[in-house]
Amino acid sequence: MTDPRWTRRRLLAVTGAGAALGGLLPAGRAGESSVPARATDFARAVLAGFDRHRLVALGEAHGQQEHGDALQLLLADPRLPEVVDDVVVEFGNARYQPVVDRFVAGGAVDDAVLRQVWRDTTQSPAGTGDQPIREQFFRTVRAVNWTLPPQRRIRVLLGDPPIDWSKISTQAQVDTFLEQRDAHVAALVEREVLSKGRRALICYGSGHVLHASADHAVSLIEEHTGRRVHVIVSGTHPRLAGQPRRTVIPCAGTWLASVDAGQFMDAPPLCGTPLGKAADAVLYLGQRAELTRSLWNPAIFLDPVYWAELQRRNAINGNHLDLEQYRQPQPIGWSTGSPGHCG
Repeated sequence: MTDPRWTRRRLLAVTGAGAALGGLLPAGRAGESSVPARATDFARAVLAGFDRHRLVALGEAHGQQEHGDALQLLLADPRLPEVVDDVVVEFGNARYQPVVDRFVAGGAVDDAVLRQVWRDTTQSPAGTGDQPIREQFFRTVRAVNWTLPPQRRIRVLLGDPPIDWSKISTQAQVDTFLEQRDAHVAALVEREVLSKGRRALICYGSGHVLHASADHAVSLIEEHTGRRVHVIVSGTHPRLAGQPRRTVIPCAGTWLASVDAGQFMDAPPLCGTPLGKAADAVLYLGQRAELTRSLWNPAIFLDPVYWAELQRRNAINGNHLDLEQYRQPQPIGWSTGSPGHCG
């Protein structure tokens, strides 16, 4: 039984989500003419997805602060543990699954060890995982699990292949792990979720979760298991201006079904693909000029040991990345350009 002292208000205060609570609650007004009244708030849409599916995938634009905020609020919703057993994430090295299992269950884990979960993925050094939203995710799940009995605690499954950077010295070795990223998570979901009769929220970059993306995670899951995944992707479009942020709009029966996915999601490989064939719904977080990035603290990269390791990994990759950008202040704005590059 949940500890009665852990009220919803107190939980949101612990997780740092309370200030934005208003954005999670029902909007209280119908959509504009371009968006039907079926548009609903984020948490309610995710919960509804589990009414008919054992897997719900959330496609994100990597490093977007607003998506991280929405996810944190969703995790703090007391209804979520009623329908979700596992959360599968892209930003964690499967080699550290025992570490994360211990941490989210309330066990003691040194910070230096915990950081390896998101720092030592196949995406390093281009993606270090040092944005605050990544660590906040794991700590929020841990806080939520404090309020739950052991049998209802949420498990976090790390979806990135178990690369051991201490044994990597060539790009060919890195490529071996990169090539198995989608197959790895598909097998993980089949083994740890579906075969055990569990339900999972899959949090990955949008390209991995689209129905139309051949040989990517969701397509592989659907092909191998025969189970349909309910896909919600974050995206923006001028026609959505004026809609409440953190609103989810279904593609079926709306203009979103036929809009060019490449334009909507700023993804040229999808140009010419109707969004309705790639996703089931869209999470609207705001117009491009309103969106921001979750930025790392440049002081992190003054650690000489960590910096030397990033330089070593960059050298393996041909020194294609300018690492000095990590030590410099970065603009907070997501983008002020026009969405999409489709002709």
